Amino acid sequence: MQVKLKILMIHQHYFPEMTGTGRRTKELAESFAKKGHDVSVLTSFPRDFRSMPGENCSQYEILNDVRVYRVKTVFNVNKIVLVRLFSYLFFIIQSLKLALKISNKTDIVISIAPIAAGILGAIIQVIKKKHHHFDVPDILPDLGISAGMIKNRGLIFFLYKLEKWVYNNSKSISTCTNGQLRNILNKGISHKKLSHIPDWVDTPFFNKNLSLYKKECENKYNFTGKILVSFFGNIGALQNPHVFIKLMKSFNEENYNNILFLFFGDGILCSELKNKVKKENIKNVKFMGRINRKYVPACMNMSDILVTNYVSDSHLSLYIPGKLFEYAISRKPIIIGSRGDSKELIEKYSLGLVVEPSNESGFKKSIKNIIDGPYEYLPKTIQFINDYSLKNVVKLYDNVFNNISTSNTSWRKNV
Repeated sequence: MQVKLKILMIHQHYFPEMTGTGRRTKELAESFAKKGHDVSVLTSFPRDFRSMPGENCSQYEILNDVRVYRVKTVFNVNKIVLVRLFSYLFFIIQSLKLALKISNKTDIVISIAPIAAGILGAIIQVIKKKHHHFDVPDILPDLGISAGMIKNRGLIFFLYKLEKWVYNNSKSISTCTNGQLRNILNKGISHKKLSHIPDWVDTPFFNKNLSLYKKECENKYNFTGKILVSFFGNIGALQNPHVFIKLMKSFNEENYNNILFLFFGDGILCSELKNKVKKENIKNVKFMGRINRKYVPACMNMSDILVTNYVSDSHLSLYIPGKLFEYAISRKPIIIGSRGDSKELIEKYSLGLVVEPSNESGFKKSIKNIIDGPYEYLPKTIQFINDYSLKNVVKLYDNVFNNISTSNTSWRKNV
């Protein structure tokens, strides 16, 4: 027998906006729909600079058997803290009435951090007595403090109180890493509420699109004779992408003219980096911009080295970048500036090299080590795929669904 649920998912970002959490929401929603659940998503209209080019969307539409409801945005999320907070606040205000209405016929509400979605889910639990599950890929306000974006003590105090209220009004909570789980436990939340549901890799999507677009991408991006070092995803404050500009300037000065650094993606620091590259005449860095997601596997595969980074902050040791999972099955060596959970993942599956966060000399030494030796790349890719396939990770949500009390739901068991 299989339980069929009516699920409402809430997150501020969704396809065609493909942030890490936007992708997480989409792939979860579609996986639940494939398993026979009735799935709705409440989100906002996408930000252009984070969206897949050439895609349009409507206020209401059905995408891959998922009903998608969108509210209009007043403020764009950007690096100005006050504007970002207003963006979250207006998402809550604009979504609340619709969220309460949709939840009338909902068995479980799954909100995905940041905290704005969690507030909506908690309100529904309080008013409608629905099971609220809070999925936590990012812990706020800790993450904002680590990025240097939230500094006001009064605001920090208020946000911590708000965070605790959301946790207290969530019947269940999941985190992407064990480090995040320990962080929430240390804030006084019961271990009975908590579970670990990691990020994943959609292997069929990756392999299919690699096969379809490998030749096309190789022809389009013809960098013959160059060693390609590539960064994919959000070009934002937490990634401290300035370290890669400094790195390539240093390689320039040492006449390593065969190394080319590629930025695939966009973000709040992209314009700043472009201006710096132009001003300092750094010729071995190229900004590839946003690309359609179907081309990502081929672009990763044509790269020689894949890199990512975090700022040097103890809280960031609790995180694993979502891009790392697709990096891992690209079968190309990874260099990451990080500690903690990310470091453990790379070392467990022999996926590449780990340096101290934002350490320019560490990245330089590792790139030279891969190019000139003695580093030998022997990844445990099959084991990694078995542990982090989308299919296997989604099964972990069955434990959440099975714990919903039958007295509080409208579903019936179907043979």
